[in-house]
Amino acid sequence: MTPHHGQAIVVHKNLSGSDTVHMVLKAPWLNHARPGQFIMIRVHAGTAPLLRRPISLSAVTPQGIEILFKIRGTGTRHMALWPVGQLTDIIGPLGHGFDPPRPATPAFLVAGGIGVAPLIGLARWLRDNLTECPVHMLLGAATTSDIDFLVQFVPENCTLETAAEDGSSGHHGFVTDLLTLDKLKQQPQAMVYGCGPMPMLKTLATLSRSAGSPCQISLEAHMACGVGACLGCTVPVHTSDGQKQVRVCADGPVFDACHIFPAQ
Repeated sequence: MTPHHGQAIVVHKNLSGSDTVHMVLKAPWLNHARPGQFIMIRVHAGTAPLLRRPISLSAVTPQGIEILFKIRGTGTRHMALWPVGQLTDIIGPLGHGFDPPRPATPAFLVAGGIGVAPLIGLARWLRDNLTECPVHMLLGAATTSDIDFLVQFVPENCTLETAAEDGSSGHHGFVTDLLTLDKLKQQPQAMVYGCGPMPMLKTLATLSRSAGSPCQISLEAHMACGVGACLGCTVPVHTSDGQKQVRVCADGPVFDACHIFPAQ
């Protein structure tokens, strides 16, 4: 899928607390994006910050896209201040997204914090295109306030379980605690999808491997170009041909979990 360069307009913005933002952008030219893909967005007309920011898509609509992001630095802080009507410059859609499950295959979507963004996009795509696939969303975050804001974007036809690390909501612990080996073995054909911190993804890869379940994970990385030219976001992958370096932006951001976290 060839990426395009174009403009988008902010038509809605919602801020949770002080650091989580949901934004709707009118950009009909992006309506062919697939779940798991991302955009490179210019956050300021000047030179500070100079580089674009990679942002996952939490929804694709006929009118454009939706995004969810945490305020983590100068770039996202600029974005959080954008008013409705702000015009911005985008390159996208970029990267290799999620491969869908086979028809009627259960899907477990495991998200850590803002890692829920591309998985919400996947859940919405499954709702619209593979309605016979049972979708189980497992969402973990640090606190109840994070969970309460994020769950509103999960499609209603998903089974939802939550975990808060501080014990204030749902399961007290990590989101990977919710996906047990027994649960996966009861549905041996299930597909597992994950996005979140690397330790969480490693646990997910180990669990999926033990259950014999395919697992796809979406990685985050610092990206300068987003198209694979600068080689600034490479990670090692392990295949039958040995170890090699791949680019998260162009070869991912979605990978087979076993290639990122091989069996020990």
